[in-house]
Amino acid sequence: MHCFVLLVVDLLLVSMSTLIAVVVTLPGPVASAIAAASAYGAFTLSAAIPVMLIFGLNRTVWRFTSLGDGVHVAGAAVGIVALTTALALVLDQTVLITPNLLILQSLLMLYALIGVRVAMRIRHDRRRRARVPHGSVGGFRKNVLIVGLGPQTDIFLCGAAKEAGGENEIVGILSPSRRHHGRRLRSRKILGTPEAVYEVLHDLAVHGIIVDRIVVTLPPAALSGKAQAALVQLQDGGLLRVDWLPLRHSLRENADAAIDAASDGLEPSVNTYLPWKRFIDATAALVGIVVFAPLILVVAMVVLLDVGAPAIFWQQRPGARGKPIKVLKFRTMGPPRDHAGRALTDAERVSTVGRLLRRMRLDELPQIYNVLVGDMSFVGPRPLLPVDQPSAPAARLCLRPGLTGWAQIKGGRDISSEDKAALDLWYIRNASFTLDVKILAQTARMVLFGERVDPNAIHEAWQLVRNDRPSILSADMAEHKPV
Repeated sequence: MHCFVLLVVDLLLVSMSTLIAVVVTLPGPVASAIAAASAYGAFTLSAAIPVMLIFGLNRTVWRFTSLGDGVHVAGAAVGIVALTTALALVLDQTVLITPNLLILQSLLMLYALIGVRVAMRIRHDRRRRARVPHGSVGGFRKNVLIVGLGPQTDIFLCGAAKEAGGENEIVGILSPSRRHHGRRLRSRKILGTPEAVYEVLHDLAVHGIIVDRIVVTLPPAALSGKAQAALVQLQDGGLLRVDWLPLRHSLRENADAAIDAASDGLEPSVNTYLPWKRFIDATAALVGIVVFAPLILVVAMVVLLDVGAPAIFWQQRPGARGKPIKVLKFRTMGPPRDHAGRALTDAERVSTVGRLLRRMRLDELPQIYNVLVGDMSFVGPRPLLPVDQPSAPAARLCLRPGLTGWAQIKGGRDISSEDKAALDLWYIRNASFTLDVKILAQTARMVLFGERVDPNAIHEAWQLVRNDRPSILSADMAEHKPV
């Protein structure tokens, strides 16, 4: 019920924004502009409902609105305007649509939807601060000095700001970089470098601030020997408490290093094309959302009638450099259990309509949004589940995954994961605009006539792997090459 109320509020804001944009931008008297707004507003509401449900705007908690929520709102606003334009052009060409109307409608919609969420966030924060006692009960706040400047520092400061008891007071930050001295992070001043910890403690004491605890948000290797020695001396001498936060990004750094090592020698050949590739992808995705909006809406309605809500299914998969992304698809399967509670197999869950959507690749249409936001590309290595990754997945993750790729048109589902990886690496080495156009054209033929295995392309790809210099790329993959 609460989600329904939030959806209604958002639709009211969209309606108001649309009405204002139409009245301001369309020529003629106000009465005629309002009459025109009724037709255009109907298209807007028809587009807003599915787009908002797809983006999940009514499922967020407004009082905890974050930057990520704002990005989703912006994406929804663009999607609503694009789908509205497509519906109006297809269904009623008498509706006057001008660039000024689309721009103003988008901005007003964006300001309204984000503004109400920010207002709720501010209201919640003020009410929370009014309930939080100043200082811990029966004592003083503990003064904390932070050593390090990075994501862990930001997380710690955010947690301290929302601490219910208000027991910790962040008195300052020490950053290894001297250029940060005097700047601020979340209103906390950067007082100096970790090497100067004794001087900083003394200066704070002069102002009546006695530090009770030091929190280090950097790994020891990121600190100089002098800084490490000073912190260890403070800790071992019992002068104050020194806590080293558990750091989890070392695995991420190791993964990045592995990708850098594996892709060394591959990326330079495509570096000149990569920046243009992203620009072309984003432009084509924006146009594609407008062009395919009616088809997307029809497929969404078919899915809702076939397998029920929600129409969109997402699955987390490794993206570029192993970063997790949410790959979107239209649902083609029913519930995992029947009415008696029996677990169903995937074959039993796929409906006849779902098989048709898969065969025509129409279930992949929502991935145009993945391309638009930069998670994917139109052409590139397909995003695979971790269990389906080849033995040496690092190199194929140096590019954004694609809706289609060289491996899809040269073998598809009928070849092994190792053969797909070899084909993906061949693409990474030879990527170009001409090759991308060729892959897209052959993908259309594959959709119409089915998949075919190209042994020559697979042999050529394995030749590249064998001839490449020794690395985790060729060593691990050649070991698993099918005989």
